[in-house]
Amino acid sequence: MTELNAPWRQAIDNALSAIAPAWPLDSLVASSPYWELREQPFHAAADTLRQVADSRLHLPVSEYLDAWRRGDITPEALAEALKEAGWPGSTQAWLESASDVDASRPAPLPLTAYHAEPAGPMSAQSWTNVVIQQISQYCAAWFDRDQANWHLDHERGFYAAWLEQMRHPYGLTASPQRRERIQRLAARLPDEAETMLAAGLAQLQPAQSWATPWLQSLLMRNNGWAAWCAYLAWQARLNGQSDGHLRQLLAIQLAWECLLDDGRRDPDSAWSAWWRDWERLGHCRADPRALVWQRAHELSLHGPLTRALCRERATEDGSRPIVQAVFCIDVRSEPMRRALEESLPGCRTYGFAGFFGLPLAYRVPGAEAAQPRLPVLLGPAWAATTPAVSAPPRSRRWWQAFQRSPLSGFALVESVGLGKLASLARRSRPRGCQTALPQLDPWLTPQSAVPIPQDTLGLEQRAEIASALLPAMGLNGELAPWVLLTGHASHASNNPQAAALQCGACGGHGGHQHVRLLASWLNDPALRGRLAAMGRPIPQDTVFLPALHLTHSDEILLLDTDTFSQTTRAGLPALQSALQAASALVRRRRAPSVGLDAGLSDAILLKKMRQKGDDWAETRPEWGLANNALFIAARRAKTRQLDLAGRAFLHEYDWRADPDGKGLETILAAPMVVAHWINMQYFASTVDPRRFGSGNKLLHNVVGGRIGVFEGNSGDLRIGLSWQSVHDGHCLRHAPVRLAACIDAPPDRLAAALARQPLPRQLVENGWLHLYCVHGDTPLRWHAGGGWRHD
Repeated sequence: MTELNAPWRQAIDNALSAIAPAWPLDSLVASSPYWELREQPFHAAADTLRQVADSRLHLPVSEYLDAWRRGDITPEALAEALKEAGWPGSTQAWLESASDVDASRPAPLPLTAYHAEPAGPMSAQSWTNVVIQQISQYCAAWFDRDQANWHLDHERGFYAAWLEQMRHPYGLTASPQRRERIQRLAARLPDEAETMLAAGLAQLQPAQSWATPWLQSLLMRNNGWAAWCAYLAWQARLNGQSDGHLRQLLAIQLAWECLLDDGRRDPDSAWSAWWRDWERLGHCRADPRALVWQRAHELSLHGPLTRALCRERATEDGSRPIVQAVFCIDVRSEPMRRALEESLPGCRTYGFAGFFGLPLAYRVPGAEAAQPRLPVLLGPAWAATTPAVSAPPRSRRWWQAFQRSPLSGFALVESVGLGKLASLARRSRPRGCQTALPQLDPWLTPQSAVPIPQDTLGLEQRAEIASALLPAMGLNGELAPWVLLTGHASHASNNPQAAALQCGACGGHGGHQHVRLLASWLNDPALRGRLAAMGRPIPQDTVFLPALHLTHSDEILLLDTDTFSQTTRAGLPALQSALQAASALVRRRRAPSVGLDAGLSDAILLKKMRQKGDDWAETRPEWGLANNALFIAARRAKTRQLDLAGRAFLHEYDWRADPDGKGLETILAAPMVVAHWINMQYFASTVDPRRFGSGNKLLHNVVGGRIGVFEGNSGDLRIGLSWQSVHDGHCLRHAPVRLAACIDAPPDRLAAALARQPLPRQLVENGWLHLYCVHGDTPLRWHAGGGWRHD
């Protein structure tokens, strides 16, 4: 029996480790499809992606030329980018020079791509497309748990069940002769995935020098399903377990190469052409000119912004604020914070991760499982639940969940008949009314939306968490009479990818349950007494208000107001009036970006923006986090005078209150990395929508109830954002630039914190994001070799 030797085992492991996970629809958080390439420098990863998938890490050069003509790329930035790239001549000479690399030269391919004959006698479909289709349909059936009425037998395992199907390939699109040959060869394939890996490598004999990228290219042939398998492995690791689906998927891909191998090894054979193609792997490179343009595009934004940050002085008066409002660092919060500060003098706003430091899983009464509602980098530490209040019968809960699912359109009609059409017609009419919590959270019902969540923690545990959270959120000094804890959520009807518009820090859900729970803690007299004993007293007149920023309509809802005393409620109308004024200002400023007239009355603007979230035909209910580009960790006074145009993740940080640098380390290791993930998903969906975007939203069909989408009814599982999320039909709405992380801290402290966090340092020094110190008079940038340089 053929066994894997050490080099082949290493090649397999390397190929498997290059696949990044993609999250399912019900927790569709933004994630970087390049995450597992982070050990490579950005430019080297660009070469790798070109080699294994003909994928690019930049826009077409024509897009950059358009940006150059518009002035979005400045001459100074291009000159700096050329200097970084080692160009010895002038900018003009570079502009006039021809490319020294043929960017159109094709990348190496898997062996199946060399079969010249079509898959069937009356079909022009290539064998590569047949393999993609066959594997994708099998995976859709295998992994489905929630959609189909019948499921495959899972007793034999993923690879073994596939092999059983291939030994009876009735649905294979091929000529009868080819189908019979595949069936005959499939009967001889090994029964075990591990043996198949060894036998396949022994049969095809790839060179050790390119075995890893070739195996990686096989996985990326069905990149969507590879990413799903990587997600299963990620979840297993969080629970201290392992998952072998990705390895078995590679065995299936390798088996297909063996099934289509004609056995010839002469110089004119498909095998020889494949070998020659991969031998020239060292000559396959990303387009260096496009990468220079890419860098110039970044510098055109980063330079002016970092210099402006260094000019600003973080000064605040010592008076007690009237209102303090803590928002998620989500880029959509920045315009709302700016408007609130303008509308309400004496208000101070702060930025913090949207799960508000509560690493919980949330369970609704009657639900079979709790759902993690925290950053996907973490696992939940404890659970919260909503008390049961006249919960509907199980059958009714199932019906409500079915109605809210991504399948609740035509599939619902198919399931229950034409009698449901009247109800669907009523739901299809945009209403323009305020969104209710159950619409924002499919796990809530009208009955369970009212009670405040409860946790299983004791008073001491809550006090320890709250004592650390208050200063981390920037609430160090005397607290205001009103402190708003503001989560965010979005409402989008008939949209399988709706979770991508929710709070990523809450696992693709709204942040309302976190702020409701935390506010209930901080208003509890017993907890306040414990905090006072710990040296962190809360003024008696301070009230913590849970609030929710609806990002599709830019309005702020105050939650649980009926739980407060009559005295407290008497003061709320004035606060609500200020919140409404700030919301109206944001809507007026945002209106042109969503195709609305800023001159309309606020009542009409509000109605129309609400309708966008409620309209089943709306492909762009909001722009989400499109055009994100900046992560800033500083006191708000440092950025308060700057209009950041909704492009910045703003995290509160005061280096003076962090003498040991632990808070800075946490920011580098968690919120900065999450912001990088978001930035890279929008980046990838823009520069390579074929591999890392999900295509046309109008053609989406849900796979497995929650797994993902097909574009149409075939092809690979699509991952990433739809084209409508980054393009408005005329031009790109997202500029794919790497994140600029700007930190206000002394450079030596920032360097020390970075040294203690190897993963963020890897991202910075390999160029996956740019780290700036904006503490002094001029910005400093951390360079690849380590250390600061004036930028």
